[in-house]
Amino acid sequence: MDVHVKLISTFARYRENLNNGKAMLKKGDTIETLAKKIGLHLKYVRLVFVNGKQEDLDTVLTGGDTVFFLPPAIGGG
Repeated sequence: MDVHVKLISTFARYRENLNNGKAMLKKGDTIETLAKKIGLHLKYVRLVFVNGKQEDLDTVLTGGDTVFFLPPAIGGG
């Protein structure tokens, strides 16, 4: 299944691990699975939104979801 992935700021460099802004996942895969698949280090993921709603890393994704990863704020951590 395909999910759309939005990466900004310091995460933009991981776009090269996507196929036209999409990632292919298996049924039952979670946000954490997606993050690892595209190379994001979990300790830097501060907020994740799926279809406009904030979610946890253990949220199961479905085909067509849009996942937006936000890094820590500048100067924060």
